[in-house]
Parts: sequence; C-alpha cells; structure tokens
Amino acid sequence: MKSVLYRLPFPAWPARFRNLLRPGWLGDVLSGAALALLLFLPAAAGILAPLPLAALHRRLARSPNSRMAFRHAFTFALAFFALHLAWLPLSMAGILGPLGGALTVLVLPAAALTWAAPLALTRWVFGARTLLALPFMWVILEALRAKGPLAFPWGAPGYALTDTPLAPLASLGGVSLLTLLVTVTASALAALGSRRHPGVVLALLAVWSVALLWGWRGAPAVPPPTRTAVLVQGAIDPRVKAQGRTLEELNVYLGLTRRALGRGPADLVVWPETASPLPASDPRVLGPLRNLGVPVLLGAPGDVPGQARNSAYGVDGRVTGRQDKRVLVPFGESLPFAKALGFLYTPLLSRLGMPGYISATPGRALNVLPLRDLRAGVSICYESVFPALSRQTVRAGANLLVVMSNDAWFGRGPGAEQHFRLGRLRAIETGRYLLRAGNDGVSAVVDPWGRVVFRAPRGERAAYRAPFGVASTLTPFVRYGDWTLAGSVVFLLALLHGRFRGMKKLEVPGPWLIGGEDHALGRADHAEDRY
Repeated sequence: MKSVLYRLPFPAWPARFRNLLRPGWLGDVLSGAALALLLFLPAAAGILAPLPLAALHRRLARSPNSRMAFRHAFTFALAFFALHLAWLPLSMAGILGPLGGALTVLVLPAAALTWAAPLALTRWVFGARTLLALPFMWVILEALRAKGPLAFPWGAPGYALTDTPLAPLASLGGVSLLTLLVTVTASALAALGSRRHPGVVLALLAVWSVALLWGWRGAPAVPPPTRTAVLVQGAIDPRVKAQGRTLEELNVYLGLTRRALGRGPADLVVWPETASPLPASDPRVLGPLRNLGVPVLLGAPGDVPGQARNSAYGVDGRVTGRQDKRVLVPFGESLPFAKALGFLYTPLLSRLGMPGYISATPGRALNVLPLRDLRAGVSICYESVFPALSRQTVRAGANLLVVMSNDAWFGRGPGAEQHFRLGRLRAIETGRYLLRAGNDGVSAVVDPWGRVVFRAPRGERAAYRAPFGVASTLTPFVRYGDWTLAGSVVFLLALLHGRFRGMKKLEVPGPWLIGGEDHALGRADHAEDRY
C-alpha cells in the first residue's frame, strides 16, 4: 500500500513543510529567544528588538480569544526569561546547592506570567484595537513589575536600546519612553504584516527620525571629566563573607586604597557594597578612613541597633551621612509575605542551611551624601535598576550618581553584565556621571550619555584611578518624572472609553484593527494558532 504522502500534490509540499517548521508554539519560542539575545547583544543590534515583538503582537491581535492570546504571550515570555535569566539558577545552585538552584527556576514562569497576563488582558479588553493598545500596556506592565515586595524589573524592552543612538531619549522620558518606542514600532510592523498602509510607514519613519535627531543633537552637553575617583575591587568571595565577617576584609580595602592614592591625589574613593564588616561609625573603621585624607563612600552594615541594614556611608574626616538600602532583593535580602508564608520558609531555610536567616530592614529615608562639593546619590546594588530612586536623589540635589554592588553572587556569567547595562541608563535619565564599584566588578565610570568612560577588568583585586565629572542641570525626565507612564494610562482609558461609548474619533482605521470578533480585515486564518 503506497503511503498517503505520495498522493499529496506537489504544490502542497512547501506549505506543509512551512507549517511543520512554524507551529504556533515554535514561533513564540523563537521570537522570545530572539528578543532575549537582542537585549544583551552590544551596539546597534538592539535596534532590531521590535522585530520579534512584532511577531508576538501580530499573534496576539489575531488570536481568536484571550485564552489563545495568553498561550502565545506566556510561551513567548517563558522562552525570553529562560534565556535572559539562564544564569540565575546556575549561580544560585553554586551558592545554595541543587535545591537552591531548582527553586530559583520558579522565577522563570513567575516572570513570564507578569508579561502574559497583562498582554492577554489587553487582547480581551481592546479586541480589534489590540495593536494600538499593546505599546501603552507594555509601559504600564513594566511600571507594575517595579512595585511591591516582588519587584523585579529585569528585561524591559526599552533596555534593548541602551547601546544605540536612541539611548539619549531616556533623558526625556526614562526607560519607559524607550519601551514605548520599541513596542510602538513592533505594533506598526505587525500591522504592515496584514496590509500595507502608507500612513503607518510615514508615521514610523517620522518617529524614528525625531528619536535619532534627539539622540544626536538634542541631549544635553556632557560636563568634562576633570576629577579623579579611585574605584576599589576587593574581590572577596561572598561565600567566605557569609561564614563570618573579619577585619581582614577592611584591611584589604585600606591597603588597595593607600596604594592607589600613592600614585596621585584623588577627589573621591568608592568601595563596593558591604566592603566593611563594621559600620563606618565604628572607631576601628572611622579612624583608618580619616587618615586617608580623601572623601570615601563605602558599603557597610547599618548602625541601627537591633536591625540588619545594608547601608552606604559618606566619610570625610567624620561620617557625613548614611543611606540605607530601600529596595531589597526578593528572597535574597527579604522574605516576601513572611508572616503568611512562615510555615513554608522555616523548613525550606533549614534545608538550605540557613536556619537563622532573617529579612533585612529596608531604609525609608532618602539621603544625599555630602562630601565637600560632591553630593552623591547612592544606589546599593539592586536599587540601580529602579529609575525612580536615581531621579529622587537628583531632585534632592545630587550632582553625581554612585552604585555600590556585590555581583560576585552571580558568578562569571552574564548576570553582572546585565545588571551593569540596566544601571547605565540611570546616567542618561538624570544627566549625571555614574561611578560604579563592584566587589569583583563591574567597576566603571559612565558619562551622562551612557558611554563607558572607564571599566576595570572583572575578577581582579585592585584599585583603579578613573576620571569623572559633576553636573547640576536637570533633564526633562528629572523635572517631569515618568510622564510616559501617565500618558499611557490616560491613552488606554480614553481608548477604552471610546470602545464602549462608540467615540468614532478614537477609531483607528486600517492595519491597527486586527483580531477579535470585530476583525476589520475579514476573517483571519487561525490555523497557525492551533497547537
């Protein structure tokens, strides 16, 4: 009996082969993986980020219902985070053992859910106007991901533009504006995939032309780097520190600092997060720091009795100020919902070898640390991925941004590089130089355009002299805040009002009306949506 395959007409073979290679789930997986790669590749590659998002937007808009839209969005997001955060379970397994690594894998579907649920909701609420609504929903969902005890804003699409000529747009509207540009472009491309529309092409070209023009000409001038900082990398294994802090750690940093100052004067010394085992107010720390004769910023435990605080101190002959870490790493420095979930945490922490673990106490106050004519706005590690914190410090008078970090927990994988890349955008948003000191890197200086002026080799135990400058002008983002988010909320409310009240002036003709029960382009072929 001949196989039925031989009875298929020849013209059907190419279509069957394409369908075999491009089932719905595979297209979502490939698109999500492509976006993850573009978020990490250097230079101009990030400009291509709208392409994989366009594939997702088109699938969402053409989905026959919100359930199918959720499947597309979740598959896309899971593929994205599985690649983007692949380093996280691996690094935690090296620190906490196989159980710790396995538990960290749960972060991937949880993070995927924070994308999939809002995107599917957009399809359900806006129907045929899904493509028009999606870019503004992206801005809102990324803002929500930065709130609450589970805040984790890793992976926002706007960060794909960090190394492109479009990055200076962040001085206008922060990373939210970059996310809006990427996702608006994705929706426009998705619309062109259904029916070519000259108006969309012209609008897209106009938006990108204005964005590029601002990036080249509109961003403020960069103050010259006329000062010198000493960035110190102690390269102390965090697992050794976790077993018990000793004064030897302090001696390592003091020795490295003295050698760097012996090569010439400096305006500021920066040590990383938790560099000192004792608070800077302790005489065993304050005395040697005073003898350096140079202003010092250092990470150390807080000096509030009975509380575990992760703090940054300014020292210039005396302690000039302290900033406590305000945003703690979920499950790393804090146990979210500890009162309700204590029955789970207690046995789990015992299995992980941390039976006495307690959450750190978050800081509440904002303190700009004064050091002679420098006013440093300090972010401690994880805080550097939250734009609002850096904006607050500049509005409070900071003329310099400083990031203290200990990314040695991440190992030598891409985690530390991602962390550095996300934090670089704070320099553009605020128009300030950013000094970064890491335990084993990344230690660097970033100018107000986001360019890396100096970068130290990772993993070395050394102190590095690097140039920096100060600035006092306020960018539009600092002056007006996250107006992109506010505008996105207003736009979606207006669009929703128009959908249910029949406001014809909000109807957008042509390629934006795709998907849903009121499909504007005729009945879509949903064969590719069937898994």
